[in-house]
Amino acid sequence: MPALSRVQKENALRAAGIALRPYPTLASVSPAADQRAADLALLDAGTAWEHELERLYLQFLMTQAQATPDDAAQAFLELSRREGLAAGLERLNQRVAHRYTAVYRLEGDLLKNIELVDKAHEVKPEFLAEVPLGTSFCQYVLRDGLFLTSNSAGDDRLNGHPYQGVMVAYHGVPIMDGTGTLFGSLCHFDVQEQPLSDLEFEHLKAIAQVIRPLLGDAS
Repeated sequence: MPALSRVQKENALRAAGIALRPYPTLASVSPAADQRAADLALLDAGTAWEHELERLYLQFLMTQAQATPDDAAQAFLELSRREGLAAGLERLNQRVAHRYTAVYRLEGDLLKNIELVDKAHEVKPEFLAEVPLGTSFCQYVLRDGLFLTSNSAGDDRLNGHPYQGVMVAYHGVPIMDGTGTLFGSLCHFDVQEQPLSDLEFEHLKAIAQVIRPLLGDAS
């Protein structure tokens, strides 16, 4: 699924009746003493506008996806409350072929692992404990509301990415707070090619909608 352009996201928001400020121009930013200062002010205003667009668009996507959790999602909640989040994620991981299933929390420019299940039951590698946002596949989840690739080596969207063909399969969705604030991501991933069925993708989204209360402050 190709990433939407800024204009496409803006049009989707406007079509849904969501207010979005006009893109900033030199005339709309505070007057500056010199051209360089004016250019910097415009750049800052444009960056802030882009961030607001991404926040509103992700909120819009999650609102569109809201649904009553299915029985399997309720079962996940009950198991996790009874036996812990790791038990719930292990049950979730058993439904797919992927080696790993994990929850990450966004903290600034880092994604910090809260819980990770590994089918091989090996010690969690250090590089999966804390991942820079800019080199993670999760960045696309947070930007576009999902990211799915069964084989990153052949995925043109990832051309030039340092982990293309290294982290091969990745299927992730965002986790939101009840207020619509982005919390992090829930994902299946593997170092080998792995598909994800539509049924399991829908289930992953359903779990992402109910998992936040299980995470506490996740500090």
